[in-house]
Amino acid sequence: MKKSKSIKAPAQAGIEDFKGVYQDQIRAIVRQGVLDMIAQEVEDLCGPTQFPNGGIYRRGGTEKVTIKTICGKERISKRRVRAQQDDGKEIEVQLNTYEEIRQNKGMFDEVLEGMIHGASSAGVGKMTGTSKGTVCAAWKARSNELLNAFRARDLSGIDVLAVYVDGVFLGKERCVVVAMAIDVNGFKHLLDFEEGSSESSEVVEALLGKITARGLVVGRDRRVLVLRDGSAAIAKAVSKFWPDAIQQECLVHVERAVCAKLSHKHKKGFVEKMNTLRGVQGEEAGEEAFDGILSYVKKLNYAAYEALEARRDVVLAFHRLNVPATLNVTFLSTNHIENVMGNARGTIGRVCSWRDETNQVARWMGVALLRAQSGFRRVRGHAQLGELCAALVRPAGPMK
Repeated sequence: MKKSKSIKAPAQAGIEDFKGVYQDQIRAIVRQGVLDMIAQEVEDLCGPTQFPNGGIYRRGGTEKVTIKTICGKERISKRRVRAQQDDGKEIEVQLNTYEEIRQNKGMFDEVLEGMIHGASSAGVGKMTGTSKGTVCAAWKARSNELLNAFRARDLSGIDVLAVYVDGVFLGKERCVVVAMAIDVNGFKHLLDFEEGSSESSEVVEALLGKITARGLVVGRDRRVLVLRDGSAAIAKAVSKFWPDAIQQECLVHVERAVCAKLSHKHKKGFVEKMNTLRGVQGEEAGEEAFDGILSYVKKLNYAAYEALEARRDVVLAFHRLNVPATLNVTFLSTNHIENVMGNARGTIGRVCSWRDETNQVARWMGVALLRAQSGFRRVRGHAQLGELCAALVRPAGPMK
């Protein structure tokens, strides 16, 4: 992609092109972060602009300087400070912030990369030769900018085919629920996230309300396919927002739930039958494979049989759409969003404590999701998504 001097808004560029926009915004964030930290040092020396402290330091205007980062050279207006000596003469004061930047080329890029790769602020400071406070200030400014960029995107241009909803626990009573969409062309879009103490229906409803308010349109021309785990809270919230949504439960979660009730020697046979279900195409073959699983489980554990029978509709929801089996790998599990969660854990896993009185969770999660999204590709079987679109067309007659 050609480099541009102007910064393109994410909503203008499109989600697929977000990686390039992300890099452009990093340049803007680096520039603004440098200016903010220099301004803070000037204020510490001279006092606020409106209320100078009357000491030996005074503001001495600005000068154009060039800083070097991994992204290239950045031209900024550096503020100047002058100090009065005992003989009444004034001398130029060398600002510590600018000296650190000048001596450590690419420091701000290194701060960003180091933090999102799990290094501590003290560790990044040692690598870049800067203080822990400088690193923390740089990280906070950049993560806030990236969070705002993530949530400023207009979602109205996404033609939604399917939505994945899942939660990740960052600790005791600290959960983040994430929504991701797949459009009609097979591209993945991270939509937003919502914090809560648990994966409750209220938290999920707040998330769905948030993405709706940002312009996401679901269910206008067709029903939406929703992929989720066995969470009753997610099922309840989805039913409230999108009453005719096709809810498909992840077969991996179903398999784990049943295996937990079976003895070890019977698990292999059950997994083989679940693999058969994953590979068949259409409603008839799906029902037959599921009945075979029920017959096998009923002989081994009646509690597992009852739990599986109660899930028939959500286990076979996708098979009943009668679409090509090449789409099964994409829409019979929540692997796509689980992978995102895994990448997010890799970014935020080194955080030792969370401060609820700040937006710390939101900043870290926003950066983690943006990083995960930069590596997105089209889903497998995207050439057959037209048949899935046709299958999701709302049947004629009143909606139940």
